[in-house]
Order: sequence, then C-alpha cells, then structure tokens
Amino acid sequence: MQTWNDVQHGHDERDRYAVCPPPEVLPQLDAEQMAVLKKWAKPDSERRTRAALFKEAGKLSIERAEALCEKLLIKGWLFRREQLIGGTWQWQSITWLELDKLQGLLGLSSAQKRQRDRQELLSASAAWLASRRESVESSALDPDLLDELEQALTELSQHKSLRQEYLAARLSLLEAIAAWHDAGKQGVRQNFALHARGWTKSLKAADWRWLESAFDLERIGIGRFAPIAWLAGDVTLNWGTKSLDVGTVHCLGVPVSDLLQSSGITGPKRWWLVENRASFEQQARNLKDDVGLIWMPGRPSSAWMEAVSRLLEHLPIPAWISADADPAGVDIACSVGALWTGKGLAWEPYLMGLEQWQATTQYWPLNAHDRRLIAALLDRAELPSSLRALCSAMLEEGRKAEQEAWI
Repeated sequence: MQTWNDVQHGHDERDRYAVCPPPEVLPQLDAEQMAVLKKWAKPDSERRTRAALFKEAGKLSIERAEALCEKLLIKGWLFRREQLIGGTWQWQSITWLELDKLQGLLGLSSAQKRQRDRQELLSASAAWLASRRESVESSALDPDLLDELEQALTELSQHKSLRQEYLAARLSLLEAIAAWHDAGKQGVRQNFALHARGWTKSLKAADWRWLESAFDLERIGIGRFAPIAWLAGDVTLNWGTKSLDVGTVHCLGVPVSDLLQSSGITGPKRWWLVENRASFEQQARNLKDDVGLIWMPGRPSSAWMEAVSRLLEHLPIPAWISADADPAGVDIACSVGALWTGKGLAWEPYLMGLEQWQATTQYWPLNAHDRRLIAALLDRAELPSSLRALCSAMLEEGRKAEQEAWI
C-alpha cells in the first residue's frame, strides 16, 4: 500500500510526495513514455507546471501522461502541488526532488555537470596560461599579449550564460592566438583561421568580433589584408625604371611584399621610427627634409622587420627609434634597433627617455609582466644607457607611460 506525505497549504491546496527517496534506477517505461520523460527532465528548472509538461508530451495521450506523472510520484522522483477543485484533488505542478540525478540516469547534461565541465575548461585554460607565463622566453615576452590573454580568460569566466561549446571554442582560440604569436607567424585572417582550426573559413563573424574585442590583431600579425608599411617624408622608392615619391602625400602605405621587391631608395639621411600611429601621423606633417619616417606597428611582425631590413640594404643610414616609455616599448626599440646593429649602423632611442617619462602626467602602473620584462632588460649588457636609466626609474616608481602624450 502506497504511503504518502501530504503537506497542506490551506484547506484546498497541498503538496503530495512519496515517503521513499528517489531510486537509483529509472522506472520501467516504454519507449514513448521514456522520450517524454527526457523532454520533461531536460530543462534545469526544478518546478514544472502541468500545462508545460502536457504541451511537451506531444502526441502522448493525456491518460498516459497522467500515468507517467503518477509513476514518477510513486517512485519518489517528484512531489506534486495539488488543488481541490469540485471535490477532487488535481495536480497543478511538479517539483523534481533530485533533478541532477534523474538527468544523469537519462543521459542528459545536468546544470551541475555543465558547471563542473565549465569549471574544468576554465581551470585547464588558467593552468595553461600560468605555464606559458613562466615558460616563454623573456626576449619573446609580449606583456600586452599576456594582459590580453588574461583579460579574455577573466571575461569568459564571468560570462556564465555562454554555452559550453562556445566557451570551449573560444578558449581554444586563446591558445591558437598564443601559438601564432610565439611562432612569429604573420598573415591575413584566413591564414590565422587555417592555423587555428585547419580551414580558412572556419571562423565566423561572431568569432572575429570577439577576437577583435579581446586582442589587437594587427599588432600580433593578423591583418584583414596584406601587411602594409607606412612611410612619410622626402623618400623616393625605386623599382627598376619606376619610382614612387612618398613626400608627395602626407604619408603613404606601401605593401610589404612590394617593398621587398624594391631596387633602391633615395632621400633621407636618417630614419625615424615611431610606434604610436597617431604620433606617426602627427610627426609626418612636420618632418625635416632629411628625415624619413616609418610607423613601427607595436611589436613588429617578421614581415615588417624583413621589409625594414630591405630599406637598410638600399639606404644604410642611422635611426632614431621612438617607442612607448614602458617595458614593452624598451624591448621593441631594442629588437628593432638590432636590425641597425646587425648591419653596423648606429641607432639611438629618441624621445622615449627619462625626460619624457618624468614630465608626463600619465601614471600607468606596472603589472607583474612588466616587472619581469624590466628584469630581463636590465640583464642585457647591450641595453643603451638611456633605456637602462628609464627601466630603473620605472621599476623604482612602479609606473610607465605612452608616447602619445609627448610625440
């Protein structure tokens, strides 16, 4: 004989449930009722109304749906909210007693399991990022990329409504971005899509919107189109019998592939490389006649470095290099300056020293990556004295600055 527990809510409403706990196995059901039970148990809501359940029952008759609900009640899987109508108790809703357990027996993904799986994904990505932070060579360290990766991971962890398959896909893109950067790759978006997922059209518009919001794609060598080198000043580029006068316009973008095919350059007596794009365009309007200006796009790609090396082959002249007064800027200046050093040419940091750093009102605090990079920079015997003084001052005061404030 079935024993019930009835909890009264007034004289015409009650909750009814069986005294037994939910079993370890599913009730014996035919295929049609089992299909309906899966529909009923799939949502994560523990409370379901009679109307919603009967709607989901589809073609199952009302009598058989009632019988299914009764069997679940008897077996201890739910309690029912019942109402006294016309002298007869009629159930209005159910509340699952152990929905997570029932979903597991039915082969459904439960909220708890999805949460566990989600946390496992995030924990694995956090461990990967921590390992990368410790293992990447200091000379290849890009503090901006590390910051972007950490911020992207933090935002993904906070986006709790993101479906698990999308979360997994985006976490995999974090690793693809890092691998692309660490390998020194550069190219257009189709190249990165092929690198990330093995197919040039594998990343959809939503993927690119998310990547654009999280990363400076151009800086890490993922362009919409072929890479461009931006120049300004009284510079004439030659290709055999043809020539191009850069000084005719304010500034000019030349495809890197074309620069690599150039046959000669004339004009300037010094190159000036400026990191910030707005600063580059501003200085392009007021250049001295003997200076050729080059935009240095953050941490330059290998293709850009190859193009600049080609310029030096044609016109081996000294350089000023102006990057941000921050650890990454110092590292970039040294990396690009090495092109000049390798060819026996002089280069010097310009407008990125103590004077500019001390005069600015900017106060961007150093992060852990910055401090690690400063330590690595100070270990370099070839670090120019002006940059060594800047690094020491940044480390002492714990701040950095961007060149846009003074160039």
